[in-house]
Amino acid sequence: MSLRGLFVTGTDTEVGKTVVTAALAAGLRQRGEPVVALKPLASGGPPPGEDAALLARGAGHAPLCHTCLPEPASPERAALQAGVRLDLADIRAWIHDRAAGSFALVEGVGGWRVPLTATADVADLAADLGLPVVVVAANRLGVLSHTLLTVQAVRDRGLPVAGVVLNDRFGAEPLADWNAADLAHRVGAPLLRIGAISLDDDGLAAAGRQLLAGLDLPGRNEGA
Repeated sequence: MSLRGLFVTGTDTEVGKTVVTAALAAGLRQRGEPVVALKPLASGGPPPGEDAALLARGAGHAPLCHTCLPEPASPERAALQAGVRLDLADIRAWIHDRAAGSFALVEGVGGWRVPLTATADVADLAADLGLPVVVVAANRLGVLSHTLLTVQAVRDRGLPVAGVVLNDRFGAEPLADWNAADLAHRVGAPLLRIGAISLDDDGLAAAGRQLLAGLDLPGRNEGA
């Protein structure tokens, strides 16, 4: 069964993936689109995890997290420390079961190559799902190389890049504008910028509308 939706990844951890995913969910929900926002794996706290809780607020459903591990480390390492076995096939099936009939927003963990198991990483999960990818990047010094490497790595796995979202909360002028200008003609995908977002329903929905208007969404040419 194929999925319809987006996979949200980042150039690193703590760059704003969760806020972007929650905003997209809120924007879709506001326009009447059935949407589920999933955080399959999380680490660094008790279940269901802060990220899954924020995604749930945006999407209007209960938090959805397959496994939340206490150690703030990669899922592979956190699972080892907790004595938990992660299986990519189980995670993939869990996503499909919960996303059936809806627009699925799947948030990765950390960056594109963060290990999930001894043999699989975020890129493997995204490739298995086959969804277009949104790349979120912190707009600060170093973002050019980090973003271009991530975008190329996504395409090397055969996945389309639906857009790159620069998070301006990290940047200072004029560098933030320079970064945006220098990436705009290099990423070969829509380049969007976000600033501070209010995490209430109205703030998330407003940011979501902005993002949805700029991303290359699956099915847009068919009127989705």
